[in-house]
Amino acid sequence: MNNLSIVTLCRLLVPILSFLLPAVGLGQSTSLNLTFSYTMLEIESGNSLQLESIGEELLAEATLKGAVPYAIWTFANKPDDAPFAGLAKNQLGLMLAWESDGSNQLNALNESLETSTSVAIISSRLFEPVYLPAGLEMPTDRGFYVHREEEYKSVDIAKAVSLSQEAWITWEPHWGVKVVGLFREVNHNTAIVNLNRIVWYPSYDAWLATRNFNEDMESALRFRERRTLLVPGSGVAIATDRLLP
Repeated sequence: MNNLSIVTLCRLLVPILSFLLPAVGLGQSTSLNLTFSYTMLEIESGNSLQLESIGEELLAEATLKGAVPYAIWTFANKPDDAPFAGLAKNQLGLMLAWESDGSNQLNALNESLETSTSVAIISSRLFEPVYLPAGLEMPTDRGFYVHREEEYKSVDIAKAVSLSQEAWITWEPHWGVKVVGLFREVNHNTAIVNLNRIVWYPSYDAWLATRNFNEDMESALRFRERRTLLVPGSGVAIATDRLLP
């Protein structure tokens, strides 16, 4: 079977599988019953040079509360005119997996963190995995991670996820990038859904190259159609690197 036939077959299978597995999409996330917490923390300016050791302390505390560490997001270098925000050098993003809805455990963890004199919580939210191809194994190393949040009407979510997965078939290998995961924010608004898509790029320049929509037209057409489903005015992104274990 030639490459064109393989791509065509994959595109036919994606919407079928998405219909059969609407809650979680494709990948190993289909077998995971997990909730992810996404907590942004600010380190006291005097302790910012000890970021790595503080990160290790946070993970140890989270593990005691029953969490499975997933990632610690850190500052990433980017040009001043980059079209998204980023973490400051004294900020961390703590992402953890919980084997239940996570709310009680996260509250307990946050209470512990709030007693610390070295960190302050900026925000803390819960997400469900929609697409998690490597499960709890982080599939990428250091680099340039873009965390992009977008809102869709609940009736459009299945279509938006399907278009994304179809596009990624050619987009990832063409540009040498990796979709780490797609997460759905847990909230009580059933009409509007917030998705957080985390993508790894080798560098900022690699991200910039993917803005050339004249290449890989297969994915470009699907991304264009997905944009028509966005709730007007929604869409925000931040750039990070990752603190390695």
